Amino acid sequence: MAAPIKLLIINPNSSQSITDGLREALDPVCPPGVELVYYTAPSHAPPSINDFATATLTAVACLEDIKAKKLHEAYDGFLVSCCAPTPSRSGSRADPRRSIAVSDHPLHHMLRELLGPTSSRPAIGIFEAGIAAALLLSYRFGVVSTGTGLKPLMTKGVSAFLGANGSDRWAGVVTTGLGVVELRDGDPAKIEKGMKDAAVEVVRKGANVLLMGCAGMAGMEGMIKEGVREAGLGEVKVVDGAKAGVELLAGLVRLQR
Repeated sequence: MAAPIKLLIINPNSSQSITDGLREALDPVCPPGVELVYYTAPSHAPPSINDFATATLTAVACLEDIKAKKLHEAYDGFLVSCCAPTPSRSGSRADPRRSIAVSDHPLHHMLRELLGPTSSRPAIGIFEAGIAAALLLSYRFGVVSTGTGLKPLMTKGVSAFLGANGSDRWAGVVTTGLGVVELRDGDPAKIEKGMKDAAVEVVRKGANVLLMGCAGMAGMEGMIKEGVREAGLGEVKVVDGAKAGVELLAGLVRLQR
């Protein structure tokens, strides 16, 4: 019998509640023959990731900790469970606002560099895994994200992944106005309203698949679907980037064995 595939599920911020939410959502759907181990950033890392600065701080803190504990040698694959603002290669140095895009968390790229280009142990992020799944599930997808100011950044990140601006496959992003940690620890009524309202708005933009754009939303698929039904808009598919990431990562590991 083949040894189980050991995947490290990384929450790159220091909020344990986000890690707990990932565990609650992912353990019940863990693929056969796969073992999930959860990692939370060290306590000196920011508790949430709201901009490029906090994304970088969390990435550096996690990388140093992972290297010190030699975790990069102990697992078959790594899933960075965050979408974060990162520099865009096509951005203008003269205007920092144009050099940012919501994409993979920087840790994803740092881990790939640490592991080396010939490594059989993949490191991926929930951003790319979620988009890949959404594209395969239907024709047009949209994103429900946190905060209020990430909308143009998320659009740039999706465009970069698709390799095109203004793609018919992309319906757009709607932000909930909720903070990342608030999704787990905030007022339940406010969270439910924010998530449902955002989901309805994305569907009205023409999306028939919704991608949850934050690891803190793990397990909220039912709430999103209910909101769309309550608005009289029928059924919608919902993609959790973390769940998609586990499935994709496990498959990539198997392909290398």
